[in-house]
Amino acid sequence: MRINYKKWGIIIGVVALGYLIGLVFPYHFFQPSFNESDPITKAEYYRIVIAIISAMITFCAMIVALFKDDFREYWKRPKIKFIEPSNLTIEDKENSESENATSESHIIVNKYISRIEVLNEGNLPAQNAEIYLDNLTFTPKNSSIQQHVETTSTALEWNGNGSSSIIIPPGGKKLVRIAEITAPEKFSTPDSTQTAKAATITIGDLESTEQKGTWKAKFTLYAQNHRPTSFDITIEWDGQWKSRLTEFKNHCMIKKI
Repeated sequence: MRINYKKWGIIIGVVALGYLIGLVFPYHFFQPSFNESDPITKAEYYRIVIAIISAMITFCAMIVALFKDDFREYWKRPKIKFIEPSNLTIEDKENSESENATSESHIIVNKYISRIEVLNEGNLPAQNAEIYLDNLTFTPKNSSIQQHVETTSTALEWNGNGSSSIIIPPGGKKLVRIAEITAPEKFSTPDSTQTAKAATITIGDLESTEQKGTWKAKFTLYAQNHRPTSFDITIEWDGQWKSRLTEFKNHCMIKKI
């Protein structure tokens, strides 16, 4: 539940002003005089009780009117949680095999893809949920100098949806791709020279020109009825490519922090 400091400031200010007025205002001029020895009648007693109850109801109604949206949000709202799936990184074998592939040039996988799972634990759908890469830094291997990488203002696409903005229902789980490392490529130039392209890493929607080092990325989810919520990941890669995932994990480590 988010605290509305402006509303609470108004209430505290009114109470403080009333207290100060009570200290300096000569209220005793308006204090009625009555004989304390006279017993109070039953009708007067109930009239006083009803007046006190009415004042309390009026005060409670004022509080509800000021904070009804906050109270409603506390009880009925989406609640986003980021979870590492059972297989954080998977293999993409699409178009990885070719008829002319030899035992030396054959690549088992086309790329490795890392995803994060977004879970809505609340009781309302998260409307127009979008995820952005908000911050990215890179530290080269054997260096302590951290480099800031400029990010874009483009929302990431949700897996299996083809859209960057979706509705996450209560209890719903959605996957979003946060990083991928593409296999090296070999191709021939017009003069029949064999040229190799090194493996590349893409974080969010940014392809990095670096290969060896540590990347730290901050992703943020924005939704129409949910406050911005972030998670961070670190990627350590020594630049080597392996055609089997079990071997590749010895050279590249991705984790949510």
